[in-house]
Amino acid sequence: MRKGISGALVAAWSICASAAAGQLDPQTAAMLDRALTQIQRFRDAAPTLQYDAAVHVTEWNGKGEVRGTADAKMLVRPGDAKQVTYISREVHGRVKLPDDDSKSKEDENDKTTLQDFARDHRINERFDFHVSDANEQIAAGAARRIDFTPKSNQPEKNTADRFLDSISGTTWITTEANRLAKFEMHLRHPFQLFWIFAVLKELSIQYELLEPDQFLGHSRLKVTFCLATPIYTIRQEHDAELDHFRRRETTVALR
Repeated sequence: MRKGISGALVAAWSICASAAAGQLDPQTAAMLDRALTQIQRFRDAAPTLQYDAAVHVTEWNGKGEVRGTADAKMLVRPGDAKQVTYISREVHGRVKLPDDDSKSKEDENDKTTLQDFARDHRINERFDFHVSDANEQIAAGAARRIDFTPKSNQPEKNTADRFLDSISGTTWITTEANRLAKFEMHLRHPFQLFWIFAVLKELSIQYELLEPDQFLGHSRLKVTFCLATPIYTIRQEHDAELDHFRRRETTVALR
């Protein structure tokens, strides 16, 4: 499921920061285009970076009963053979923390840029965008709010197209630095996954940049999802705080 969440984030970033030609005024479209370029630069640099993360996970069963909770502090090194190094972790009940397994070949070989994704899936044409009349003040500064909703009757050539047509949300782009500083995304209706009989019944992603820095900065990410199959239903909520994005050290003390 972690790869599914990662894919959803890529889709969300592409939507939130795609220049919607013909729908937005030139100034706002340029802001979005610059934000998309910044995000892609960060993705390109990610394999050379590391950051600290504090995560709280809550898991429920199909009856809505809490199965377990977990808290962890970790060092994350995107794309490394060992992506997660736990500094501390505490688990109560039945809940699973992210694995500290090796990166997949799919992640390693995926060279698709956000610009490629936006173009291939016709983001500009697939969504309606609405821009707020006035700037809003968020943690990262003054920002322009842009809401997006999928248009009806768009061609669906693959799973990614189907997923894009099932989500809507809001993004905030800072007016000074053109940063993607906040976004919210949610699933509009249950989504049939590529597995037989597996349905994503709920998905929401909330991200906010609290204190901008050179690479990204202090930020908060909350992901909630509910996955149902004929055998089981699982619902998880991940609350994560990310900070201290920096160049990688040559050695890491494992604990």
